[in-house]
Amino acid sequence: MEMYMQLGVKLIVSFFGLWIVTFVTGRKTLSQLTPLDFLASLALSEIVGNTLYDKDVTIMHLIFALALWTTLSYLFEKATTYFVKFGYLAEGRAVMLIDNGKLNQKMLDKYDIEYKQLLSMLRHQNIFSLTEVKYAILETDGSMSVMRKPEFEPPSKQDLGLEATPDAFTVTVIDKGRLLKESMLGKQINLEEIRSMAREQGYDSLDDIAYAEYADDGKLHIFSVKDVQK
Repeated sequence: MEMYMQLGVKLIVSFFGLWIVTFVTGRKTLSQLTPLDFLASLALSEIVGNTLYDKDVTIMHLIFALALWTTLSYLFEKATTYFVKFGYLAEGRAVMLIDNGKLNQKMLDKYDIEYKQLLSMLRHQNIFSLTEVKYAILETDGSMSVMRKPEFEPPSKQDLGLEATPDAFTVTVIDKGRLLKESMLGKQINLEEIRSMAREQGYDSLDDIAYAEYADDGKLHIFSVKDVQK
């Protein structure tokens, strides 16, 4: 009877402990998990699973393990948020596989993506030809984001007899005052040009910029620190 009581208490502690871990470290759907998040989830499940049925592990041991894991996860999440470069290093960066209609063979080779794999990923986006794609980006969670060429956007503007006007594609260039040379692998930015464009818009110091994105039409869109709600 005592064993069942101890197991029951451990289950209750584990249930609320996992809920607290999820609440503290941030809510993410499975599709938003990075490889690091996924491995951390597996490790946490192993910690809880092994302690439930081990008689030598007390409830206090379980609480200590969950508390320490929550603290480490929280500090790591905060570090990736406040230290931008560390965040990109820890969580990875999006990868440009198709840039303005051209295959980025360097990135395809680097990440061992064959053409048949690329086409398979595109078919999941209801795209059956590379000729339809203007930009294709491999996200940090392994999914793919795609921008079609204007003439292939549904419904087709060619079918409607309308002029096809291209959509602007943007890349993050400033994050919390930090200038990013390559926030997306395979898409490099001229940093001096970004600094010059920021000065033209009245930002002599990058510290006044919370976020900025550079569009392929040559425009820099800036969100100042004052524009961001706190």
